[in-house]
Amino acid sequence: MPRQMHGRKKPARRVLRTNGASPQLHCMVIPADQETLLLPTSVMEEVIDFQEPASIDLAPTWLLGHIEWDGRQVPVFSFTALINGSDVGEIPRRSKIMILKSLNESGRVPYLGMLLSDLPHPVTVKPEDLLETGDEKKSLGVFKRASLEDQEIIVPDLDRLTHLVTHAAFGALPITRLDQEDD
Repeated sequence: MPRQMHGRKKPARRVLRTNGASPQLHCMVIPADQETLLLPTSVMEEVIDFQEPASIDLAPTWLLGHIEWDGRQVPVFSFTALINGSDVGEIPRRSKIMILKSLNESGRVPYLGMLLSDLPHPVTVKPEDLLETGDEKKSLGVFKRASLEDQEIIVPDLDRLTHLVTHAAFGALPITRLDQEDD
């Protein structure tokens, strides 16, 4: 006879996938000038019309400046100019800025603004859909280059991008450790 539990809940059980299907990732395919990026939707906050960023003194050419968004100064950068070491050039009228959540725990730069050449579109991706193509250039800010449905894409390294943008916008990274001098 099964034991009854009076007034007590059964302990929770882990539910595992039994059909063997791969997990699906909800992502955005992002047109960023000459490159196409793939990012999880969880890091995207908002896409806004392009507005001219306020310049930042001594900033590299890939850092366009900062905009005011949601009561914050958000640094705006061109991913293509950053990874190719090039100038941004003429910014088309239909360009957008994607506000991304920073993966950095620092409160200094909780959001980044990335220049887009057009609107992103959603896509559902299974890990086996991505075919790694390699990154011979070892581009700064690139986590992985891959192919998705015969389209070359880049999966950006958001952690590294946050550090690069923070350093370029504020001149130094936040102090995380003080080294002690030997007497």
